[in-house]
Amino acid sequence: MDSVDASPVLPSLLEDFPVTRNVLVVANPIAGGFRYRALDRFSERLDTLGVSVRVWLTRYAGNLTEIAETLDPSVDTLVVGGGDGTINEAVTGLLRRPGAPPALGVLPFGTANVLAHELGLPFRARAMADAVVARQLKPLHLGRIGGRPFLLMVSAGFDADVVHAVDSLTKRRWGKLAYAAAALRLAVARQGRDVTVEADGERFVCRLAVVTTAGFYGGPLTITRETHSTRPGLRLVALKDDAPRTLAAAALALGVGRLHRHPGVTDRAVTEVRFSGTGIKLQIDGDRMETSDALIRAEPRVLTVITGG
Repeated sequence: MDSVDASPVLPSLLEDFPVTRNVLVVANPIAGGFRYRALDRFSERLDTLGVSVRVWLTRYAGNLTEIAETLDPSVDTLVVGGGDGTINEAVTGLLRRPGAPPALGVLPFGTANVLAHELGLPFRARAMADAVVARQLKPLHLGRIGGRPFLLMVSAGFDADVVHAVDSLTKRRWGKLAYAAAALRLAVARQGRDVTVEADGERFVCRLAVVTTAGFYGGPLTITRETHSTRPGLRLVALKDDAPRTLAAAALALGVGRLHRHPGVTDRAVTEVRFSGTGIKLQIDGDRMETSDALIRAEPRVLTVITGG
């Protein structure tokens, strides 16, 4: 097993569950990219490797949170089949459990799968099953906005406007193309609003602001080189202007991993942040969120996650 960073959860987890023996797989059947065949291959591979595995399909929004919160103590690994929003539901439930929760695994479905890219996970079902059994664990550091945890990021401004512009049916049908079309439409319309950011005592106005625990964004794209979900700390990435030319240049820089070099981008470590502004929208882990000016900070509890090595 790889060496892992110290955390309040890892020592207990490694002592109580040193190997993978009892896995519960919970999948969201309406997640974009959901594949029954992949779920079957994943389960069959675990069974072949001598691991007890059960599969449960969620039935409604919030069902996964309930399942994660009330897991049988014998479950050493909860594997989530879905995208980042689905994993967020599981994280919410795991944080509500007393004591050390089970390890978290991911079977990547969904639209962007940012966490899967962040952790270097394989996208083939059988290879992911092998990773679950290999049990290479690392701490998973989270954020929180008010009383709600986030897995990867919470943002306001243009980024969130795009998320709100794509309904769930269009998202499932067209995936990333739906977001690209919405981004183009909103950029041309130029209807963005000012986002007021208060970060560690400093106040400024921008048009897009992201507080992130992760280095990746939108899938395999790098939003910042200064953090990672397996390391503590939050980063604030902000774009001052949302004019079409600025957005195009920022998108190009993001695509080639050089967003930090864009002159209109702020990328800094933060401990406490608030977003506010008339008519602004928020998104959390790629899903719509009700607008709030609640305090954003690091989640004090640390989970454990299976990585790709």
